[in-house]
Amino acid sequence: MLKRLGRYRRLGGASFLSCGCFIALAVYGWGVSWNQLLGYMAVAAVLLLLLLAVAAVLGWLLHKFNCRND
Repeated sequence: MLKRLGRYRRLGGASFLSCGCFIALAVYGWGVSWNQLLGYMAVAAVLLLLLLAVAAVLGWLLHKFNCRND
């Protein structure tokens, strides 16, 4: 089991590195300011939290729907 996870760890590291390079290119190559970058990251975090909250509410509603006594 752990051998299989090691293979995916390398892929995750490569994805993390490529994401960092893309952000560095946006800041230094395309002239995006750090304030804009942080603003975009904040908006993405808020949208992700909103998506997680909606999923949690829907999961709770499905649980309540399935556990009702008919």
